Amino acid sequence: MLKSAIFSFCFFLIFSNSFSQNQALYYFDNGFEEFTKKYPALQVEGEKGEFIEEVVEKFGKEKRKVYRIPESSGLMFDNSKIKNFISGSYGIEMYFRYDDGSMLLYGQLFGDQLASSQGKYVHLVTTRNAKTKLVNVFVNGKLTMNFPDADDNMDIDNKSQVSFFNQEGTKTTSGAVAMIKLYDYFIDENTASNLFDIFQNDNISPNLNPDGVIKNLYFVQSLPILLPESSPELENVFAFLEQNPKVEIELQGHTDNQGDYNLNMKLSKERAEAVKEYLTKKGIKSSRIKTKGFGSLKPIASNAQEETRQKNRRVELQILKK
Repeated sequence: MLKSAIFSFCFFLIFSNSFSQNQALYYFDNGFEEFTKKYPALQVEGEKGEFIEEVVEKFGKEKRKVYRIPESSGLMFDNSKIKNFISGSYGIEMYFRYDDGSMLLYGQLFGDQLASSQGKYVHLVTTRNAKTKLVNVFVNGKLTMNFPDADDNMDIDNKSQVSFFNQEGTKTTSGAVAMIKLYDYFIDENTASNLFDIFQNDNISPNLNPDGVIKNLYFVQSLPILLPESSPELENVFAFLEQNPKVEIELQGHTDNQGDYNLNMKLSKERAEAVKEYLTKKGIKSSRIKTKGFGSLKPIASNAQEETRQKNRRVELQILKK
């Protein structure tokens, strides 16, 4: 059973060549429940905290629910409840803030940024490759540490419980968490740079390129469900349409060439529709937005490897009328 101190601040991993790519997503909008309802809820360790609402950087301008963690308490993911979810390479990702960076190993992770990051949300990812035993640690989208886990101290098996923030017998800091994700694959540096663009930028641009790929859109894997990280970019699209009331657009969905052609065509259309639904709920007239799905018909990068393939999974905005 894994109860590692390192997991007391959360991590994330991904194996880009894996055939199985499962993800458990926790955003706290529905308490400790998993976003897709496919995985078990997180469990409280120590004193139970409270859910509060606040604006979370990188998740948009509107308040959202986060979990406030008391001192020397935390959350736990029980891998033993899921058959073969994490059984080799894995990843743990978190967006959180800490009140006292002097506790546990934060100093090793954040270095000179320790004091300036205190009280602010930071993005932390750890990845472990089961074959090479290599561990990567990313902070705010950038690789800050990598090392071999020769003694398997960070191995997770089907009997493991993964603790976040809390370490038994050790005083740990209070804080708040807005997102936890778990993956059954490893993330290398090149893959990470594409996956975590939004966390690499110090500031989210208030302006939108009004004709082309809508950047920083994130969906549930293989589903047309937008993730909260998409909110800042969607807010930019909304602002553009609101400020230009005569503009009419077409949202064009695209996929890579993996999987069934017809399912990809359907998914690309539904993802474009998901973006439209967000905009119309904000007040943009439905008649101003057309949608179309192209599936894998119009790649903008090679489909030969995952690094470039993910560029083909996109939604484009085309202006039809100015």
